[in-house]
Amino acid sequence: MTVLPPKIPIRNLYYLLCYAWNHLEQGALVDISRDSSISVADLFAKLLCDGVEHISRRGMQQGYEQREEELAGLRGRIDLIGSARRLLLEHGRANCTFDELSVDTHANRLIKATLKVLSGAAEDDAIRKRVRALHTRLREIGEVRLSKQMFRSVQISSNERFYRFLIHICEFVFSSCLVDSRTGTSKFRDFLRDERAMARVFEDFLLNFLKHELKTWNASRENIRWDAASDTDGSLSLLPRMRTDVILRSGERCRIADAKYYSASTSNYYETEKIHAANLYQLMSYVSNASAAEPYAEIAGILIYPRVDRTLRERYRIQGHVIEVCTVDLSADWREIHSELLSLFQ
Repeated sequence: MTVLPPKIPIRNLYYLLCYAWNHLEQGALVDISRDSSISVADLFAKLLCDGVEHISRRGMQQGYEQREEELAGLRGRIDLIGSARRLLLEHGRANCTFDELSVDTHANRLIKATLKVLSGAAEDDAIRKRVRALHTRLREIGEVRLSKQMFRSVQISSNERFYRFLIHICEFVFSSCLVDSRTGTSKFRDFLRDERAMARVFEDFLLNFLKHELKTWNASRENIRWDAASDTDGSLSLLPRMRTDVILRSGERCRIADAKYYSASTSNYYETEKIHAANLYQLMSYVSNASAAEPYAEIAGILIYPRVDRTLRERYRIQGHVIEVCTVDLSADWREIHSELLSLFQ
């Protein structure tokens, strides 16, 4: 029987996502201290409502929208042919095309469309009513249907970081919702049990957590060059890319970290517990090739899994390199997670 990781509290999921999205400051503007028992859908409905009310108080994003209107005066560009055909000029009027500031922007349409999705996905009656009321208030913003292309084309300026935070929430909701084409109702899929989706979050969380919290090391993602040569593939272009989840540097010291989100932090081989072979081989490949490129550096590796049934703190020396296999308990109090992760790297 497959053993799943302990359920991650909603509050911890929110912290994971804030680090993964690199929006710690914006995330801190929303108080979730009393929301530890609500569903994932309700959490993000509340977050989006709080966020929309926050930007409404400051003034929602505006952009120029082209409009065409018959006016008793001149504004913008005049459509002379159309105005003459309709005899408007004789009556002191003209058909004009002009740009006007409007809150009906691409980003605001995405937010409104996400509110509509959440109005059908939220489980708590009070939260669902709040979402629907807020959606109704945004009557100046047009209705659109969410799509991947819409998120790729949205543009947010550098001084609108809270907007970018809200768009990340909208994209998360879009990727997590299953919409019934017959009824139009929405249902959140079990995101926390989706190993592939949570693996991406866990990787991004670990990188940005170490960037923000580990002051004695520089954290980044890097491509490691193969220690290889070829007579047939001179550029080594056919070899797979070695892209680290996290590489930490401090002077001549280097630690390569690989984050793995699995339903089990070890595998069974003929009923014997073993470290995942593919994970260990991959990490050793990173370490050995990085060592060849930087022969004077002290290079070590660490595999990090979510804790399932027990804590792992294993340490080996393989081919002269320290290799660690560790777990972190994502179901614990956030302060404990914070301390546990820092202890792995200090």
